[in-house]
Amino acid sequence: MKNILLVLVTLILSFTLHARNTEQELLDVHYGAHERQVFDLWLPKSMGKTPLVIYIHGGGWVMGSKDEMRKNAIIQKYLKAGVAFAAINYRYLKHAPLQTIMREDIGGFVQYMRYHAKEYNINKKLIMSHGFSAGGSASLWLGTHDDIADDENVNPVRRESSRVLAVGHLSAQVSYDFLDWYEYFERDKVDQFLGDQVWSRYHLSSIQDLLTPNGVEIRQDLDFYDNMSADDAPILFWNGLPDIESVDANHFMHSPKHAKLLYARSQKVGLEAKIILDGGKLIKSNVMNEAYKFFLGKLKNKMD
Repeated sequence: MKNILLVLVTLILSFTLHARNTEQELLDVHYGAHERQVFDLWLPKSMGKTPLVIYIHGGGWVMGSKDEMRKNAIIQKYLKAGVAFAAINYRYLKHAPLQTIMREDIGGFVQYMRYHAKEYNINKKLIMSHGFSAGGSASLWLGTHDDIADDENVNPVRRESSRVLAVGHLSAQVSYDFLDWYEYFERDKVDQFLGDQVWSRYHLSSIQDLLTPNGVEIRQDLDFYDNMSADDAPILFWNGLPDIESVDANHFMHSPKHAKLLYARSQKVGLEAKIILDGGKLIKSNVMNEAYKFFLGKLKNKMD
């Protein structure tokens, strides 16, 4: 009888610890020391640990803000479904090279949330990420990159996993190994619309730097096309632009060809993926609702 009572008390305490009686909004919380390393978090009313969906804004790594999500109705849909929602800022390229932002800000935020999972009642196994443009590519990096957890790190946050359950790649790019873009697209288009960004986004000085051991290591680290494998997170690819030849930088950087190349790659390696190409449709799908349905489907499969 004593053992039964002990089990019941333990269950009640566990239930109480993970209960949240009201929804909660937390704004401009720091996950790092830099002024841009902040996030907003919406927590649902819940009687247990909740899944978490992360939104990463776009802006070419030089502009944009998490604040664009503060009035978005999709947040309430997640909360009603019992899913927490976070929107993050990260450093711009003027603050740090792309490879550092990706590991310390993007991957680092996932690690931060896992380390603070008990505080926020987050289920560490049910974290997903999506975003437009840079945010979609950052999410795909999370989904395809090997775990950056460092078990020997003196910082306990860095010992946490960076892996995610599913990702949304929304009008985003094929890879952040920009040298490989010369294989995916016409050379003159890459030179015209990407130019010195092929190397400058890594804070390197010339295209020759990409061929050094350091340059090769950086490119491999950011190459979510080649890094994709069958055991990675399921992916939703969405693109709303017409499938035509690019005549400006915006179309080139967000062309449907990015999604089509990545989807073909996912099928080749045996990774679960869905692609929605809305560019040729008069009535386009609601992309945030498509991501919502995709993520909720992954959660249902995980919980069944």
